[in-house]
Amino acid sequence: MRLNLIITLAFTLSVVAGCNSIEKKSGINFYPNNLHQVELNSRSYFFAEPNKGFNKNKSYKLLLAFHGAKQNAKLMAALSAFESASSNYIVVYPQSELDEWNEGCNCNKPYRLGVDDLGYIENLVADIKSKYNIIEDELYAAGFSQGGLFVQNLMCNSKLKFTAIASVASSMSEPLSKNCAPKYNTNYLMIHGTDDKTFPYSGLNNVGFGLIPSQSAIKLIAKNNQINSKAVIKENEIATKYTYKNNKHNIQLVAIKAGTHSWEFEHFNTTNEIVNFFDSVSTKKLDNFSSLYRIEHNKDVHVRSMGLEHSGPAIILLSGFNKNYHSDSAWFALLQPLIAKSNRVYAIERFGNGFSSSVEQPSYRAFAQPLDNIMQLLDEKELIIVSFASANITALNWQSLPNANMTKHLKGMVWIDPDILLPHSISLYQDWPVTWYRQTGEKLLSHIAQSGWTARTVEKITNERTTVSALIPEKYEKDMDWTYFDLISQGRVDINKQLTRAKEVINYHDDLVNIDNTVISTNVPITVIDSDFESYDIEKAEPENINSLKKWQQEGTQWSKLISQQSGGQYIPLISSDHMVVFQHPDIIIKAIADITKK
Repeated sequence: MRLNLIITLAFTLSVVAGCNSIEKKSGINFYPNNLHQVELNSRSYFFAEPNKGFNKNKSYKLLLAFHGAKQNAKLMAALSAFESASSNYIVVYPQSELDEWNEGCNCNKPYRLGVDDLGYIENLVADIKSKYNIIEDELYAAGFSQGGLFVQNLMCNSKLKFTAIASVASSMSEPLSKNCAPKYNTNYLMIHGTDDKTFPYSGLNNVGFGLIPSQSAIKLIAKNNQINSKAVIKENEIATKYTYKNNKHNIQLVAIKAGTHSWEFEHFNTTNEIVNFFDSVSTKKLDNFSSLYRIEHNKDVHVRSMGLEHSGPAIILLSGFNKNYHSDSAWFALLQPLIAKSNRVYAIERFGNGFSSSVEQPSYRAFAQPLDNIMQLLDEKELIIVSFASANITALNWQSLPNANMTKHLKGMVWIDPDILLPHSISLYQDWPVTWYRQTGEKLLSHIAQSGWTARTVEKITNERTTVSALIPEKYEKDMDWTYFDLISQGRVDINKQLTRAKEVINYHDDLVNIDNTVISTNVPITVIDSDFESYDIEKAEPENINSLKKWQQEGTQWSKLISQQSGGQYIPLISSDHMVVFQHPDIIIKAIADITKK
């Protein structure tokens, strides 16, 4: 027994020596000055807001970064500087109570003294969530050295649900490997130098404290996350990567060739690699222009902001249905970058679309008040609303709110192929397939929830991309943001997005009922851009439907002209045009916005 204790103590001292050398090897002689210390019960932690663009009204992902043995939270902040790598995370650097974390091996001093590090982290997360807007299900952890062993304990034994975890310079303790039973599946990235002498890559046979090899550890972690496939192995001059993956989770080991016990490696930026991995598995893959704004308890609205360097009125983009009832900011992947060359422009997603939070009953009408709340947070003094298709329902409902705070800032509106709010047209919109959605109701939603519509959704998205590509004028091809278009449109495959789409179609009927009696205010100019896409429907229609469709087109033209004339806007007809005017004729939309700006 005494011999075992001596061996364990000798190994512990070697770990401490290895960790203590990190500060010297990394050349760190300063601590970050952007850290804030918080006392929590009898303990404390440090946290850092993003270095760029922090806004208290925005929502953030939460990243916990754990130091090694005989280190501290401030040193971990200096080593990793996660807050400098991304503007999407609030970063917390917890501080261990003793020299080490209670890592789950049931073998070290914190364990013997009953230090509850798991409970400390649960309290810490609750404390941060009480002070900041943290995105639901966007919790991450990264650990270095003995902190890497502790994040594995979080994975195996914590009540918290982590989207992804990363460990650096640590394999896995043998005791924990035998008792790891995660409550939640997660994504995992292990980064380990093959020449690590402190926590050897090949493992360590030691009485009282052993380490399994890193390749064995990552295979076990994959198995514990229900991934039973073989690893896909890729190699370059810097590292060998082992990837275990299924359609839900991604488990990786990056073995740094000749890497030692270090956070930093030559030609390998550990901090950036971890952030990139976390971003890749996130459910909120926010691009550089996108943010989430918290407007009510745990409900976030996705806003994509561009051209913020410009002065003048701000342009608000609201998306509506295409023929497949898809309705999100992918439709503005060309228009928004073009507008941003001269104006501040915000694409605002309704609940359940883009990266906005899901709600039980999403609809155009229900989003009117959240829209006002969001525009308050944007704090713009002049607004021009640009609505596509059925989004004019949201715009009108917002304009009619009795207690709206932002309507006084409205300078004008541009309606692109708006819903025609006359009885005959409304009855057409409420007819098939809306009637079918309403009749099938819960059965349809259940079918979608069981992936019954996923294949057809993928097919529609593929066909839409082909259609959009053909519509874009050659002179604007370089401006089209295909990366963003694909990011948002491919997100429609998500089951929750499919359910939102179906619910919006079901609720569309009542949206139209409620808007039917709304008085359209003509206090500001309303420009209507009116394509003749109905001609295609008329051409393909059954004989018994042709007269009804012609009436829809004719009264739509008359109604649009009247609205434009009475409000002091313009009526802009488009001949031989597709409904997706936002891609085919962005120049006409931009000119219409400019004309309102000049008024």
